[in-house]
Amino acid sequence: GGERPAQVRPTAKVSLAAAAAEEPPHPEDPSVARRPGWLSHPALGEAPRPRGAPEPRFWNAPVDHFAKEGAKNDTFRQKYFVNDTLYKPGGPVFFALGGEGPATRPPTGYLTHLAGPRHALLISIEHRFYGDSVPHGNANASNLKLLTVEQALADYAAFIDWYTADAKLPEGTKWFAFGGSYPGALVSWFRQAYPEKTAGALSSSGVVNAIFDFPGFDAHIARAIGDKCAEAHRSITAAFEAHILERGEKERQAKALLAAPANMSDGDFFYMLADALAMAVQYGQKSKLCNNITGLDAATASPEATMANAAAFIKDFWGEAFAQSCFYDTACLKDPSRYTVGGTARSWRWQKCDELAYFQSAPVKAKGHGGGPSPTALRSGLVNISYMVNQCQEVFGEGFERAKIEAATRRVNAKFGGAKPKAHKVFYSNFGDDPWLQASVMPPRDVDKTQPYKAAHCDDCGHCMDLRDPRATDPPELVAVRER
Repeated sequence: GGERPAQVRPTAKVSLAAAAAEEPPHPEDPSVARRPGWLSHPALGEAPRPRGAPEPRFWNAPVDHFAKEGAKNDTFRQKYFVNDTLYKPGGPVFFALGGEGPATRPPTGYLTHLAGPRHALLISIEHRFYGDSVPHGNANASNLKLLTVEQALADYAAFIDWYTADAKLPEGTKWFAFGGSYPGALVSWFRQAYPEKTAGALSSSGVVNAIFDFPGFDAHIARAIGDKCAEAHRSITAAFEAHILERGEKERQAKALLAAPANMSDGDFFYMLADALAMAVQYGQKSKLCNNITGLDAATASPEATMANAAAFIKDFWGEAFAQSCFYDTACLKDPSRYTVGGTARSWRWQKCDELAYFQSAPVKAKGHGGGPSPTALRSGLVNISYMVNQCQEVFGEGFERAKIEAATRRVNAKFGGAKPKAHKVFYSNFGDDPWLQASVMPPRDVDKTQPYKAAHCDDCGHCMDLRDPRATDPPELVAVRER
């Protein structure tokens, strides 16, 4: 949820990014296909390298940074990109840490604006097990044991040492880490684990708190969109539920509206439906979503009209094939003949099941968080913790019991501090409409003197908004985040 399928085919030319370094496409830019963006950016995904982007480079990274002494330790080719057009020797290195998608170019957007006057070298690196950077070249469960936060952080630390020597950077060159979303968490964790490697970091929409059961995601969307839009959203979910659970012809018709596979499981379908609407809000398109779905009179519109309108919005916004993505399809996620090795779908699902979770379950009315009861769920109650955990077991096999996954998230948070990160010299930025704000620094204020926090609370202020190119039309709240 709020996640990004790996195998939606772009409906137009897409400019893609190094994870966390990319400027999200401007919603009005017709040259950019809107793509689902998981944690990172709508502009992340499997697509050709943009024309004119520098050629990828590779270095040989150790497959296992924690191999026992004397054990055989292979290397794998890890991809990175360099833009040295603004660089002057003695300038810093702006290092964009890769996240849960392929890297296709060096940092762009706000990072290039920061880099110019500072004569910075811009480097982005691909996260292990994404894109072309896959140890042993497969995504088998036994091999995915090498896909951990600790291994990824060790890759980045070792890369800094290797590149500094290989490129003969001047002694004392400072590195700064940048990341948005999952990479926003990685930069904070990197500052804690390897504080000597960088001088500081920017964590945009950084999901530093690995939450096992995360109904707060859905509840945040409900509050952000307001009562009228939330009711329209619930009526969409209810209409699809009534048709699909009736089975037979009505189920077939409902799935056909979104071009979803006929045999898609109920949990998969309603997770996909929830994400399709939630991500519009996540990426700063709340107004567009709500103007559309509240255009129908919820009291008088037929369920068929409600579903058809929502389906048209989703297909227009995310592309005709959105519902066919492997990302939401358990059967595809476990089938080596169907999933893409190095694609987001399977690799990110492993990271969720193995360490990070962020399982966006439907809020249960009685639970409540904070000062009062949670808003009634927008998503179907079929998108619950049992569905998420069962999916992990079905895709990756035995050993993914609920207690094990919960314990893994507790370990990550105990090590790195969860909602109160233990790093130093990290700036955290967040944005009011973004549901991932709930998995970031909490309470939402400066963690300590060396870890300032600033959130922009404004309509259509979404995930990682500060990483895109500054524009004259940027809301003052966003400008204030950048100024701080």
